[in-house]
Amino acid sequence: MAKSGLVVQTRRYFKKFNWQESYASLVLGAIIVIILGLLVANYFTRRNQQQIDIGEQTTQAEQQAQQTPQEYKVAEGDSLSKISEKTYGSQDFWPVLARVNNIANPNIIFVNSTLNLPQKAEVESMRSEMTATSYKVQEGDTLFSIAQKVYGDGSKWTVLDKPNGVGRLANGNPLIFAGSTLVIPR
Repeated sequence: MAKSGLVVQTRRYFKKFNWQESYASLVLGAIIVIILGLLVANYFTRRNQQQIDIGEQTTQAEQQAQQTPQEYKVAEGDSLSKISEKTYGSQDFWPVLARVNNIANPNIIFVNSTLNLPQKAEVESMRSEMTATSYKVQEGDTLFSIAQKVYGDGSKWTVLDKPNGVGRLANGNPLIFAGSTLVIPR
């Protein structure tokens, strides 16, 4: 009797079973297994290759050069705009050089002083922050941290406070919300 009950249950299961979905699942499963097999085989064949092509060596050397910060020794007749032109191909990055090197008066740089020259991508990012006319508030931002990003001086938070009509908490601190957009006066 137990045997016939098991047979009846098996027949009920197969009647409920949708064979079209089963074949689709089987085909998708086989494709996934094949792809995983190819990836594993590729991993083990690549792992045994220790030799680097000359083109790859050049690319690695260029990447290392781009990642290390550069320094520049100021020569006679140099200005931040000339240094920007030599280094980045554009004079437009001189304000970033002044900010990175904490130069209060960009018209005065001393001969034989050493300047830090950030990577071009970093300089472009900093320039866009410095020239932005609006700022989208992120989670955890304060007016002080935003002023630090856009002006390079957190104490200028009051410049952001007035034109944006920022609300106040009960203790008098400014209230800003993540996702809101602030006007950045220039």
